[in-house]
Amino acid sequence: MSVGAITAAVICGILLLFILILVLRALFCKNKNSGSEFEKTEHRSPEAEERISAAISFPTISQVREEDVDWAQFEKFEQFLQDAYPNIHSKMVKKVISGHALTFFLPGSDPSLEPIAMLAHQDVVPVTPGTEKDWTHPPFSGENDGEFIWGRGALDMKNHLIAVMEAAESLLAVGFAPKRGLYILLGCNEEIVASEHSSAKAIAQYLQDAGVRLKCVVDEGGGVIPLKVKKIIDKTLVGIGVAEKGYLDVELSVEAKGGHSSAPPAHTALGVLSKAICRIEKHPYKAKMPSFIYDMLNIVGKDVKSFPLRLITCNMWLFRPLISYVMGKIPAAASVVRTCTAVTMCSASTAPNVLPQRARAVLNMRLMPGVSVQDAMMRLKKIIRDDRVNLKVLKANEAPPVSSAETDTYKLAAKLLGEGCSDRTVAPYIVMGATDSRYYSRVCDEIYRISPFETEVSLLLTTHGTNERLPVKSISTAIKFFRDFIQMRTAY
Repeated sequence: MSVGAITAAVICGILLLFILILVLRALFCKNKNSGSEFEKTEHRSPEAEERISAAISFPTISQVREEDVDWAQFEKFEQFLQDAYPNIHSKMVKKVISGHALTFFLPGSDPSLEPIAMLAHQDVVPVTPGTEKDWTHPPFSGENDGEFIWGRGALDMKNHLIAVMEAAESLLAVGFAPKRGLYILLGCNEEIVASEHSSAKAIAQYLQDAGVRLKCVVDEGGGVIPLKVKKIIDKTLVGIGVAEKGYLDVELSVEAKGGHSSAPPAHTALGVLSKAICRIEKHPYKAKMPSFIYDMLNIVGKDVKSFPLRLITCNMWLFRPLISYVMGKIPAAASVVRTCTAVTMCSASTAPNVLPQRARAVLNMRLMPGVSVQDAMMRLKKIIRDDRVNLKVLKANEAPPVSSAETDTYKLAAKLLGEGCSDRTVAPYIVMGATDSRYYSRVCDEIYRISPFETEVSLLLTTHGTNERLPVKSISTAIKFFRDFIQMRTAY
């Protein structure tokens, strides 16, 4: 046999072995599980349901201009909490910050241990004027029809706030005495993204000034989503948010002389601006899979049933670049693997026959961890390449650091949410929106975004929309998660 034939045979053998390895991994790679199913709390909790309904009835609506906020509703809501949770108000130290943000603190028996913090926000987004009649039940009724609790804040996030309060109240009622201290921190303007007057930012600053360092922070985000796709996957996916995107609003503007449209220049201010916008849209960020998304897909991929798909999802180490590329081409998936840019606002002339003296557009950018505001601005200037286009940062929040999925805090949360159970898959996740937790990175390294309410994807889409509603069957299990997490995480 010639040297060439031997070489070809060796190459073929290596290739066959490589293919065999891929096939074997697809056949046998599975997530470890105990074989048992996740134990949900089946009984209803009428008292908690009543309090969630009552909480929704207070229209604690955020407004861009603080002078437009009906702060009387926040005061009524504060009184409601005081009446509903006497143990929290009598046994925890209460402090009001920034006018209406509420903080509660229960010292631990060992002052050397850093306390934990449970976050929530009191405010909700407005109901779009003119859509009130589209609701099955009035948006601030808190109607409970036995299947759902309806209203603004049912999912974002009066449900979460009340569940945390219920958990803490029930623990305190039986003499809860933690080794590690407990904070409950309730902001009042989370929905105003990148607000200069963020109450959460003020709370974090207060803690920092007081020399407080937190062991962990738990805020909204992630989700518990039943996912059944025939012959592909039949699992409840649980996402724990270890990261969230940064936020950036950028104004693009072009100044010009203006004048009558009967004698236009080669390019009006709006034309120059439009060219800049087109260049931005033609140069999206490249898809790049961060390690925590790789971990998420690697975990979820092992539960895929379709063998052709398993060849890919169970061999992420090989197909990572390909998957990143494909995800980058699908808008819904692209947001997970790249910084996103959307042109959301535009204005120019005030009349059809008047040349614009000023054309303006606003970009909204969601920055992946590792992409700074400065990086994004420099990239925009490089893409536009036109000194006539002025750029101005309107609002900005850097993406906070990514929290590790290897900490005791993450592992405890994952265990309580069903990691290892045959019917659940728990994985790290990136939260697309902004949460109050981003401000706490100055006082905490372990920040996790967890929403323990089991909710169908179709229901999650009602968040901030018409007919927002919460499945009542998800409430007791969520309260149990918060109770167990608080009790266990403050014990060591």
